[in-house]
Amino acid sequence: MSNKEERALQEWKTQTKEHDVTTSDLDQAIELGMGKVKKRNRRIKQQLGGIISMAILIVSLVTLVNVSPVFASQLAKIPGMEMIIELAKWNKSIQTAVENDYYQSINKTVTKGDLSLTIDGVIRDENGVVAFITLSSDKQIGSPRVEQIELRGSNGEEIKSSAITYPTFDHKENNQFRSIFTVLATDESISWDSFEMDAEVSAVEKEDDGVGNVLKEEFVIPFDAENTSESIHYKVDKVVSIEGQKINVKSVTIRPLRVEVELYADPNNTMQILSIDDLALIDEKGEVWSSENGIIASGSIDRPGYKVYLQSNYFENPESLSLTFSKLQAVEKGKDYMRFNLATDEILFDPYGKFYDMNYENHWLHISTDDTNEIPASPFGSIFDQNGNEIKQEQSSSSFRYEDDSIIYGESIYTDEDIIDVKLTSYPHWIKEKVTIPLK
Repeated sequence: MSNKEERALQEWKTQTKEHDVTTSDLDQAIELGMGKVKKRNRRIKQQLGGIISMAILIVSLVTLVNVSPVFASQLAKIPGMEMIIELAKWNKSIQTAVENDYYQSINKTVTKGDLSLTIDGVIRDENGVVAFITLSSDKQIGSPRVEQIELRGSNGEEIKSSAITYPTFDHKENNQFRSIFTVLATDESISWDSFEMDAEVSAVEKEDDGVGNVLKEEFVIPFDAENTSESIHYKVDKVVSIEGQKINVKSVTIRPLRVEVELYADPNNTMQILSIDDLALIDEKGEVWSSENGIIASGSIDRPGYKVYLQSNYFENPESLSLTFSKLQAVEKGKDYMRFNLATDEILFDPYGKFYDMNYENHWLHISTDDTNEIPASPFGSIFDQNGNEIKQEQSSSSFRYEDDSIIYGESIYTDEDIIDVKLTSYPHWIKEKVTIPLK
C-alpha cells in the first residue's frame, strides 16, 4: 500500500470512530444479516453440486455478513482500494484485516499472449494466504475461467493438507475481472515468505460480429508476503455435555484469517455426533463470529485433532470472549447409516424415518425430506456392500434442490450391488442444550 493510501486509510479510520454503533444496532444488524443468510442459502443450495476431490477441499470463501456502510463508503474512496473492499466486504475476517492495515500490496503482473494476470495484494498469516487477483486484456473478453491454480513456496515447498478456494472472477470493471484465491493449511504452518502462484486461465474474445477465439494461457507469478502476526491461543481442556453426550474442547487459536477450534466427541457417547452446527465466538457486545457459509472442518469429529474453522475476530481485542454452541447433529451409535435397495428404489433403513421417495437412475441416487427449516449438508458418506466392504468411488458428485415443500438430495453412485449401506455424514436430527465456555 502506498504512503498516500496509508494516509487515506488512517483518515478514514479517524472518521469512522465518530460513528457510534449501539448494542441494539448490532442486534438488528445481526438479525438482518441472518435473514439474508437464510434467503441466500436457499438460492445457493438449489444449484449446489460438483466434484469432491480427496486431495483438495474446495470451500466457499464468501460469507453473508452485514458490512458496515461507513467501512464500505470510506474505504472505497482510497485510490486502488475500491476492488479490495468490493471483494472483502462479505467476509468478516478479510474485512477486519483490510480495516486494520493488514493488507499487503503486491501489484505484480505477468502478460502472456493477449491475457494479463495480476496479483494486486495479499493477506497472510502463519497458516494461510488470501490473494486478490485481476485478469485483464487489451481485447474485449468475457467468460473468464480459472482452469488450474496452485500456490507454493518459491523453492517448490508445498502447502500440505490445504483448503483451497478457486477464483470465480465475479467482479468486472473496465474489462478487468477480479477475484480472490485462498489457500489455508490445516495441519502445519507456512514457514516461508516467498511464493509462486501457478495458474492456467482462459477467456473468450468478444468480436463485433460475435464470439471470437478462446484465449488460454499459463502464468507463474512470484511474490513475497511476510507473516507479521502472532496467533492468540486459548487452552481450554474442558469436557461439556449436551443431553448427556460429551464433547472434549481442547483449545481455541485465533489468527487473522480464521479461528481454529480443536475439539472431539467422547468415544463413550451413546450417540454418533455428526456435526456441531452453531459453534461460534461471542464477545461482550453480542458480536458473533461463526463458520463461513457452512461448517468447515478437518479430521474426524470422533477423534482427537478434529478442528472446526470460524471467521476471525483477531483484530477486535474484545473485553470478554466466549465459545458457544447449542445444537449437535446426532444419531444413535450403530444406526449412523442408511440402507438402500437400488434395484427396487426402496429405503430399507433410515434411523429416524426422515427421508422418502428414493430413486436410483443413471447412477444417481435421490432421496427427499420435509425437514427444510434446519438444513444439514448432504447426508451421503462412504458406501459399503452387505459384506462390509467399502465401494470406492473414483469421483463423487452431489446435488441439492428444493421442490415444493421438500428438499431433494442427490449423489452419484457407481456400483453393481443391489443393496448398499451409506454412512451418514449429516442428518436432520439434533440434540440441543446451551454451552458457553469463557475464554477471556
